[in-house]
Amino acid sequence: MTPPIDPPEDTGGLGDGQRTLNGPQLADALALLGSIDPVCAEVITRLNLRVYPGEPGDRTAYVVLDVHGVSIGVKRRPDDLYLHADTTETDDRLIAFEINGGGEVDHPTS
Repeated sequence: MTPPIDPPEDTGGLGDGQRTLNGPQLADALALLGSIDPVCAEVITRLNLRVYPGEPGDRTAYVVLDVHGVSIGVKRRPDDLYLHADTTETDDRLIAFEINGGGEVDHPTS
């Protein structure tokens, strides 16, 4: 079970505390565990993972996953779950979004 509050982030003197794990690093690390399905390996090598320390009062760090030209950010705040989708690098004009199997809701990107 995940603890309700993540431990504080060690920023190691970096300006905003950002930590990054790029796709090739992740694929190399996973390869040490055994063979990887080629479809998964292709996606993994193209993704990027960034982690930023949480703001004062946040319950978790802010985690951003870059994949398929889209950045998806998530963090737990004191009273809610914050999700952010950035599609500025794509030509997408609509995001079909679903929460907990409740059906898709279309959200325009502009």
